Amino acid sequence: MADVLTVRQVQQVRPALRFLRVIPGVLLLAGVGYAGKLLEQNVGAFAKAHHWTFPNIEYVLWAIVLGLLISNTVGVPEIFRTGVATYEFWLKAGIVLLGSRFLLGDILKLGGVSLVLVAIEIAGSLADLRRINRWFGSIRAITQLIQRVAALTGRTELSFLDVAGASGDIAAAASKALQQQGISLSVTILDRNPSHLN
Repeated sequence: MADVLTVRQVQQVRPALRFLRVIPGVLLLAGVGYAGKLLEQNVGAFAKAHHWTFPNIEYVLWAIVLGLLISNTVGVPEIFRTGVATYEFWLKAGIVLLGSRFLLGDILKLGGVSLVLVAIEIAGSLADLRRINRWFGSIRAITQLIQRVAALTGRTELSFLDVAGASGDIAAAASKALQQQGISLSVTILDRNPSHLN
């Protein structure tokens, strides 16, 4: 008996059309965020005018409450779903921009000398980290593991994948140590931050 497998044909969506599909949902997110801002201001003012004790609820929390109300009562219509799915990007971008606003303000207050001192501290910390890796045997452990693999497989040419390897100092030191023993190591380093790969 033969099994039949059917695969749906995937239609490619043009980038301009994909962008247009996002716009209504992003506008809805912006509208809910703005409504949250208005609620924060007006509810606080209303409570203060009537001499009520009411906590100051930030606009982000009001926007979350509005989003919960919309999604759990009327639901999100299909036209908005693609754009609403980008909420995580906008949330992260907002957090980063808010943080950078404070960071840039602090940098302006600190001045250039402080920036140089921070750079020296970061460089020193990275050097300390490399030293700690050597002291606690990270390089030796990787080298021994690769030696075992070479012995078990009988191969002298191996590949090594270093995930989140930063500058690759551990992989480079292991490769150098293995080269002295006749084992050739091809190293591939994956790191999320391209600036680490120098």
